[in-house]
Amino acid sequence: MTTVILAEKPNQALAYANALEKSDKKDGYFKIQDPIFSDETFITFGFGHLVELAEPGHYDEKWKNWKLESLPIFPEQYDFEVAKDKGKQFKIVAELLKKATTIIVATDSDREGENIAWSIIYKANAFSKDKTYKRLWINSLEKDMIRTGFQNLQPGMNFYPFYQEAQTRQIADWLIGMNASPLYTLNLQKKGVQGTFSVGRVQTPTLYLIYQRQLSIENFKKTPFFEIEADIKTDKGSFKGHISPVQRFEDKDALLSFVASKGAKTGQQTGIIVDVQTKEKKTNSPNLFSLSSLQSQANQMYKATASETLKAMQGLYEAKLLSYPRTDTPFITVNEFAYLKLNFEKYCQYLNTDLDMIQIEPRKRYVDGNKVQEHHAIIPTKQIPSEATLGKLSDLQRKIYTLVVKTTLAMFLSDYIYEETNIQTKVSELLFQSIGKTPKNDGWKVLFKQQKQDEKDEAQTLPLVTVGQNAEVNIKDVKKETQPPKVFTEGTLLTAMKTANKTVDDEEAIKILQEVEGIGTEATRANIIETLKQKEYIQVQKNKLVVTEKGKLLCQAVEKQHLLTSAEMTAKWETYLKKIGKKEGNQDTFIDNIKKFITHLLEGVPGDIEKLNFNDYQVEKEKEIEKNIVGKCPKCGNNIVLKKSFFGCSKYPECDFTLADNFRKKKLTKTNIKQLLEGKETEIKGIKTKDKKTYDANVKIGEKGYIEFISFVK
Repeated sequence: MTTVILAEKPNQALAYANALEKSDKKDGYFKIQDPIFSDETFITFGFGHLVELAEPGHYDEKWKNWKLESLPIFPEQYDFEVAKDKGKQFKIVAELLKKATTIIVATDSDREGENIAWSIIYKANAFSKDKTYKRLWINSLEKDMIRTGFQNLQPGMNFYPFYQEAQTRQIADWLIGMNASPLYTLNLQKKGVQGTFSVGRVQTPTLYLIYQRQLSIENFKKTPFFEIEADIKTDKGSFKGHISPVQRFEDKDALLSFVASKGAKTGQQTGIIVDVQTKEKKTNSPNLFSLSSLQSQANQMYKATASETLKAMQGLYEAKLLSYPRTDTPFITVNEFAYLKLNFEKYCQYLNTDLDMIQIEPRKRYVDGNKVQEHHAIIPTKQIPSEATLGKLSDLQRKIYTLVVKTTLAMFLSDYIYEETNIQTKVSELLFQSIGKTPKNDGWKVLFKQQKQDEKDEAQTLPLVTVGQNAEVNIKDVKKETQPPKVFTEGTLLTAMKTANKTVDDEEAIKILQEVEGIGTEATRANIIETLKQKEYIQVQKNKLVVTEKGKLLCQAVEKQHLLTSAEMTAKWETYLKKIGKKEGNQDTFIDNIKKFITHLLEGVPGDIEKLNFNDYQVEKEKEIEKNIVGKCPKCGNNIVLKKSFFGCSKYPECDFTLADNFRKKKLTKTNIKQLLEGKETEIKGIKTKDKKTYDANVKIGEKGYIEFISFVK
């Protein structure tokens, strides 16, 4: 009897092996001995996706190259192939799985982990009804959590519908990509547009979301208006007031007329305090983090991309410091609350602070087992990092870990309590309102003293005044302008993707989107944003997302196909995919509907593109290219332009000259690039060493085209 534990990646397999009593490392697997397992036991692993969907050319020679006459691409069945660089490991995994009598699926505890495992099992021809299948489903890679998980394995087939759901999504996305991408690309190329265009189920509506926001900003016309404000002075102090209720006036004359009608005037005059109300209010500590809320916060605070944050969190998870990162809930269960409570003092020691635990009972705002489905909120594990462990973490990892610890500890502290004072000042018939806050108990906010709080929380400090007290009031007319919507950052885009129901009119679609939390999933949103960057549809400029001319053209090309631009399509897809995961739907029905949708695109898209005006695109594209020119190619004399993450010749790939955009992870300045392209040495400042020290270096382009170190700058 043989048990084989299938992990998703080497680090995960190593964590499992280290948690068990005895492990012997072999080539591509571990041999295990532990009382938990009575059989001969092995742990093996993939490198993520060991197998992937075959390319179109695998099915038919006519699908090898993009041709309009070859569309649609509808294979009779969907084959999977071993990834080209992973053949050796697949062979090791396949041999172990074939001889196994029990297979424990121990990939990441989510739908995609299920898909990865079963895709490998089937490709290895290792599925048999005679085998036993079990599932390890855990939220942490800590030793005790792993051992508890292996002691409480769940029936593997209970999770099998997740695999069917994920694979159906995978095939559907493949069909859309393999048909819609050549369809749009080839029709645009007929019109003289160079390059390729990729279209996707989540990627395209996300791009359109950014495009719509950018259009609304570009087309926004600021409208001036006037408001009435007042500087109020008493013998106890000065403060500001706003007319109550707030009113806007189209022009100054209308404002002056209104003020006069109330028996007042602009400028200095006498007023009286007619009301003073003081109420004690409180604010709860922030919700615990889901993946997207942590990504949004990290982008706002540290300018980290969604992808960088996810990568940092994955590293913290594998270091056994944080719980599973790809979670969509801000809630935990009573079990997590219990261990966090026990470790409260240790977390305080990590933060080098001494705090009293006030909230000792679970509160529904944070602890609700009914709202925890596959994974709980992101919280610290029981393991506290040592100085040595901290030294191995990146700067972003340390910041994220500290932020999660603070947010978790805040749950145990008292509420932030403040007094809100509302002063009403009357001038003739005009009433001015002044609101101020006086902190009474900082509570959980002591943890975030160094962190800039939301500006909405900031309010003036008001003097102690009494009803009937006289005041000198300077009434002012203040000219203001309406403001356009804000440009998306990665943080605000993640929120928009999660709340995409606001962009949909159809009531049923809105309900679905609210249930599935928008477009994309917690695990895929970061990757979607990265894909839009890599495809050169968007650029990041000072943390703001800007649609390129290529991105704009694709949006104009797809906007007649409502299901490609609206979150409604995702809503309809996700509702049926969830049915598959609940055994209420089937793959064939879903795929048939995808094929109908693709057939509809084949009929409509050529006409959509025929109606486009390409003149503006060509003009703006030339301007965009000019902006990206950084110098002349030392190899052929053409322009050097910024590519995705490097600088390259505008004639690339005909001319293969490229230049990295960094040296030892330090970004190059425009001066650095100019000097390098001229064949000169350049000084790069602030390069970080592994132990976080910095140095300056002189470098130049070497004979092989790489940036080479010349000397330290004294």
